[in-house]
Amino acid sequence: MRTRLTPCGEAAFRVLVEDAGPQEQWEAVHRIAEWIGARPVPGVYGVVPTYDSLLVEFDPSRQTFQMLSAVFDVVLNDILHDAHNDPHPAGHSPRRFTLPVLYGGEHGPDLGWVADFLGISEGEVIALHTAEEYVVRCLGGPAASCMIDGPAFAKPIPRLPDPRLQVPPNAVSVAGSQGVVGPVAAPSGWRLIGLSPVDVMDRESATLVPYRPGDTIRFRAIVPSEWDGLVGVKLGELVQ
Repeated sequence: MRTRLTPCGEAAFRVLVEDAGPQEQWEAVHRIAEWIGARPVPGVYGVVPTYDSLLVEFDPSRQTFQMLSAVFDVVLNDILHDAHNDPHPAGHSPRRFTLPVLYGGEHGPDLGWVADFLGISEGEVIALHTAEEYVVRCLGGPAASCMIDGPAFAKPIPRLPDPRLQVPPNAVSVAGSQGVVGPVAAPSGWRLIGLSPVDVMDRESATLVPYRPGDTIRFRAIVPSEWDGLVGVKLGELVQ
């Protein structure tokens, strides 16, 4: 396992983890992000970890890519060694969330399409989607969307040929081999299969969303009669 640094404009660079499997890459990326967060580097003000790489943002009036490359080349091997020996980020105890979802109909208009594409029933799609816990891999756009691995579908799910101009908040969608929960109303080309009455985003919270990479989320199918009783509940209240 090794890292490769590449500049991204004049104020950021990308750290890519190579020569490792997807799980090892993800673990190493988030270990690096945690190291930077715990040991601030002068001029570095932002870190965005994803699946196999992270973006490091810096103030170009204080640092350059060449200067920071020299700093990071010294420490990255040690960080990767630590990640290999202990893949769980230090100080992070994963939490478990259960998100109630109303699938299909107006709440999940693409559920039938996904079922037809896979050659199974809508009920089987729901059963697969609710069958396991999913690790939160990263916080995506917009607004810290919950990015997770997709369910055990037989094949990747194509995106919409024409993205919707807006999907409602708390939308549960799939595309490719991934899944996502969107905290806010936003355009999307993902296949919308369900909607939660629970508020994923808490605007009164300093962190806005309660989950962090490494936490897990499970989906629970509900029936329409349960919807009203869950409106106003916040996802942070459903942590285990």
